[in-house]
Amino acid sequence: MKILCFLSGSILSGKEYVAIDVIKGWLANGYKVEVAFVGWHDGRLQQKLNDIGVTSHPIKLGWYYLRQIKWSLDSLVNYLPAVQRFLKIRNAFSPDVMYVDSYRQVILLSPFLNRRVFFHVHDPHATSKTEHMRIKLADKKVHHYIAVSDFIKKDLITSGISSEKITVVHNGTLIPADNKKIYMPNGLLRIGMAGLVISRKGHEDVIEACAMLPSTVNYKLLIYGNGDEAFVAYLKALAQQKGIEANIVWMGYEEDKEKIYNSVDVIVAPTRNDEPFALVALEAGAHSVPMIATKSGGFPESIIDGTTGYLVEKQSSRAICNAIIMLNDRDRLADIGTAARKHIEQHFSLKQMQHKMNNIVTH
Repeated sequence: MKILCFLSGSILSGKEYVAIDVIKGWLANGYKVEVAFVGWHDGRLQQKLNDIGVTSHPIKLGWYYLRQIKWSLDSLVNYLPAVQRFLKIRNAFSPDVMYVDSYRQVILLSPFLNRRVFFHVHDPHATSKTEHMRIKLADKKVHHYIAVSDFIKKDLITSGISSEKITVVHNGTLIPADNKKIYMPNGLLRIGMAGLVISRKGHEDVIEACAMLPSTVNYKLLIYGNGDEAFVAYLKALAQQKGIEANIVWMGYEEDKEKIYNSVDVIVAPTRNDEPFALVALEAGAHSVPMIATKSGGFPESIIDGTTGYLVEKQSSRAICNAIIMLNDRDRLADIGTAARKHIEQHFSLKQMQHKMNNIVTH
């Protein structure tokens, strides 16, 4: 089995990590894999592919934006060379199937797609008329959809995709060694946030929630990740206004997941949008870290409210605050953390996800 992937991301983020895990499973199963990816990039994705021994091909196949004229012109100038490069790679590799993570490659390469196309869907489309139209346009060339959650499957069906063409494969994560976790060292509750520091991730709501905590809660808020400098400055000003700036530690970007989850007692992810199926919930649970997340999108599929974490309403600082207070207890943290690890191990391991992905492309 030969699989040609075309990945759409220009940076290494959530769905690129998922794609790499999928590719590792295919390689372990004896499949041959090559990867094309968007040519405007920072080199990190290509390095990851090199590390696992996969031949990769940057191709400047860009998209078109009404508000980004320069980007659109760059895409237009590079379109024909990109198509020629793609055809050269495809003809030399002669894949049995293609794997994509966006409708963009499908639409842009539609006349030249003569293999079965598997579309791994990470994002919702039904709420936008434009997105709805585009995914329907791509549907003509898509053999099968792999939805990362039931939430995304329902979104695809709402967008007009036949349910018979959709299989749900939840993301998976590595299960680390079961080392006994020490919660709240010296009585300090370590609250963590991990990921991009952008408005839709709910950082403002967490800062507001921490400001509501009673003085009996001894805590630190560890914020991992980078973001827009102006937004980070706004958050720091908000923390200062609320009088809690001394309780916040800005950790910056950290690639080592072990360092993140070993440094916190609870992870908070109160996203303001509908998160399709966040890896952070799986990773936190696998490391015996309870999770507080928004009761929307794919979170309810990976978190059992009150058992492996807490689900809260969007933009409810009070609900976040109440959940933090309930977790300000070593025994409670240990009980929920143990249940979370068991739940992830049973239902969302990386091996389970890879096994399902291996089966899909062979049918």
